[in-house]
Amino acid sequence: MKSILICASRMSHIINFHLPYIRYFKERGYEVHIAAENASEHPLIDRCFDMPFVKNPVSPKNLSTISKLKKLIKQNSYTMVYSNSTLAGAALRMAVKRAGKNRPYCVHISHGYMFDDKKGVRSVVYRTAEKLTASVTDSLVVMNSEDLMLARKYRLGKNVFFTWGMGLRSELFPEIGEAERKACRNKLGFADNTVILLCVGEFSGRKNQALLIKALDALRQKHRNVAIVFAGDGADLADCRSLAERLELDSHIRFLGHTKDVNTLYRSCDVLISGALMEGLPFNVMEALHCNMPVIASRIKGHIDLIENNKNGLLFDPLADNPAQKLAEVLEGYLDSPELQQRLKANAFLEKKYYIESVEPKLLSILDKDFDDTQIKIPEVSIL
Repeated sequence: MKSILICASRMSHIINFHLPYIRYFKERGYEVHIAAENASEHPLIDRCFDMPFVKNPVSPKNLSTISKLKKLIKQNSYTMVYSNSTLAGAALRMAVKRAGKNRPYCVHISHGYMFDDKKGVRSVVYRTAEKLTASVTDSLVVMNSEDLMLARKYRLGKNVFFTWGMGLRSELFPEIGEAERKACRNKLGFADNTVILLCVGEFSGRKNQALLIKALDALRQKHRNVAIVFAGDGADLADCRSLAERLELDSHIRFLGHTKDVNTLYRSCDVLISGALMEGLPFNVMEALHCNMPVIASRIKGHIDLIENNKNGLLFDPLADNPAQKLAEVLEGYLDSPELQQRLKANAFLEKKYYIESVEPKLLSILDKDFDDTQIKIPEVSIL
């Protein structure tokens, strides 16, 4: 029987992004195994292996995980393995490298490189990890223009492919009625004329939520009718709560924690906001645009692939001198211009190429050499 091992840092990543692809392989007789942190049973998955991944790439604990993955590969003789995310991708491919000549076909899907083209320590460490595993990366998938450039320049895979993300599933984000929208805004506890900024994502230094709180503090002297709603949890949540309290912004900020019904928030708030320092091709931005929500975001890779400044959103430099003040000025310009608000709203939509109907056949043509679906025209796949 053909078998496949799918590896990601967290089980939630598998559930959120990979079920359509798992279903495809199951329908074709594959046995599907999952290796991820907090791996749990699912009707589509045959076996799950709980694998710890430490965010420090040079942690000795990751060496133990590599050994466990190598053992899995040897024991199960997988037809193919494919990895996602930086640490899980490096660990699985190092295990493949140690598996010897009878290794499985190996695909890595990069959801955003944690390095750039500069010489900083962080970039050198993460870039070196990708170089070390390039020889066993039979197919590499990237999702934004900068990562495509890096993959080509440093030859990070035998075959390099580009896809527009993992494919957004529109049925997960249905329209809602005006009554439901008003009920959501009332539940948040803001006045009807409040402009509600929505931030969706894990609280972390990379996501940079503290910058948004500081910008709101700089802005509130001129605009009292603006608020931020944070949906998500994470390591930096407590620090951000403390920052909001110190700045006495409790009445202007809501921390909702992990939220299952994020669609209602997209449909009820006014603008998505992100101060992230690094992204791949962010789902929160795609989801917001699908819900006709303009975006104010940092000028970084991933964001610039989705947002055209002054058309469907506004971009700012998160590393500028006094970035909080710079962001406050961008927000002030938005709040002071009804014409700008209307223009951004009118152009806030997601192009068809980002939806699962377009992405799935392209990605399956990379994952499965025998893929042939006469019902779907497969978009051309560029091999660089």
